[in-house]
Amino acid sequence: MATWTKRKSALPSQEHDRNNKERVPLFDRIEETLDYVKETFSDCDDLTIRPVTIGKAPGYLLYMNVIVNDSLLNGIEERLSELRHSPDPERTDESATAQPFDRLQAAFPLSQATEEDDLNQVIDAILYGMTVLLLDGAPHALRFQTVSSDGRGVDEPVTEQVVRGPREGFVEQLNTNVMLIRRRIRSPDLKARFQVLGSMTRTGVAVLYVQGIADDAIVHEIHDRLRKIELESVLESNYIEQCLQDAKWSPFPQLYTSERPDRICAGLLEGKVAIVTEGTPFVLLAPALFVEFLHSNEDYYDGSLPSTFIRWVRTLGLLISCFLPAFYVAITTIHQDLLQTPLLIRISGFREDLPYPILIEALFMQLIFELVREAGLRMPKAIGNAVTIVGTLVIGQAAVQAGLVGALMVIVVAVTALTTFVLPNYAFMQVVRIISFPMLLLGGMFGFMGIIVGLMFVLAHLCSLRSVGVPYLTPLSPARRTGWADVFWQSPWWAKQTSKLKSDSEQPASAGPSDTRQPQPGGGGSS
Repeated sequence: MATWTKRKSALPSQEHDRNNKERVPLFDRIEETLDYVKETFSDCDDLTIRPVTIGKAPGYLLYMNVIVNDSLLNGIEERLSELRHSPDPERTDESATAQPFDRLQAAFPLSQATEEDDLNQVIDAILYGMTVLLLDGAPHALRFQTVSSDGRGVDEPVTEQVVRGPREGFVEQLNTNVMLIRRRIRSPDLKARFQVLGSMTRTGVAVLYVQGIADDAIVHEIHDRLRKIELESVLESNYIEQCLQDAKWSPFPQLYTSERPDRICAGLLEGKVAIVTEGTPFVLLAPALFVEFLHSNEDYYDGSLPSTFIRWVRTLGLLISCFLPAFYVAITTIHQDLLQTPLLIRISGFREDLPYPILIEALFMQLIFELVREAGLRMPKAIGNAVTIVGTLVIGQAAVQAGLVGALMVIVVAVTALTTFVLPNYAFMQVVRIISFPMLLLGGMFGFMGIIVGLMFVLAHLCSLRSVGVPYLTPLSPARRTGWADVFWQSPWWAKQTSKLKSDSEQPASAGPSDTRQPQPGGGGSS
């Protein structure tokens, strides 16, 4: 023990070793190595240490009993038991202390066991659910893959449901999510690079891209930003998303999140980079463009005409969600001369005897609906939808009968709330809900001029945004006509292929591959 204590004090701190990947070799005596592991996992009752014997050499099995697969662990113990009871061959050299280790190597092929001579890697292996075997006199430790695969099975995504298209969605297991992507892009050009983030959580992260399609500068930029992340915990992909954003305080999402493998694969084939995080079904896709948040996976599985029509409907829904309450308040308080006399008289009749100004009335109804919607999300599924619908109807009807709000205001707020659900991306929908409040205040205080000024500020902010160095409004600003076919209308696949062949024949030799890249099913505009 004295030797181990002296050696440990001479080394850097354990936390510094594990974070900076400094190599800490195994101790000469197995007792010293075991004491080091025990000290590291002090007060960890789920650490199991089981003594074993290989020939005449003592050893120990170390694992976390709550995260290992019991069947795999039992198989390893049975194999070790067979070695313990098998006759020990005659030794030609009495000093050959590595002979039991040679028997272990012969009993366990490299596909089942991996040699490890770094104590930090041994500790990490135990934390990840592997089983480590320490053998006295052996130059290496052996680690076995016994990670438990228990978890949620592949199921249909919850937040991105479609009528036509694949039904598979990402899960919380990192390897499963990478497998779902590999199963769709069967090419060696699909590269996957793994790393660990979070000094406490040690969360696995995979960066995937298609070599030859993805821009090398974007790939290197993402890797550089990931290496600079210094967080104690990474429990969800949003931790990484906030660190990768160019504009830290912008409310607009600058990375696209999806739990659909087909959507991520389509982005990879367009030259984007996917970031898969362990413990969450939401995968990040960079760079993200503004127009992509108005596109749905189903647009690429339907016909050209229906998809184009639905896209324009979504654009109209975006405008209604942002500006309808502000427009209604502005035209009924400041710009009443723009209304026809019969309509103005009817609106005045509805607002007769109402105690509050129309701006206060609109803010009150907007906040009430946000509260009801949030309550519906937090309630159990069995009663959440029913309570939300009934609560909204009851509150709206009661407010009108009590003379607190007008019937037209209830209609305006209800239409505004419904159109937010037309937007396919939940993160983008939240931003639209937030923007509607300052627009409402500007419209109520300054009329149409306030709404126009607010819109100019939003557009200026969008023009200044970048996603991993790519302009946020691409291909609208800067204008790239090759990407317009996937923004204003949805061209049929045969037309895209013909356009691509024609573009390739007319393209100069100096042009890059991104100039003629066509959108993929489930993807957005060309980046």
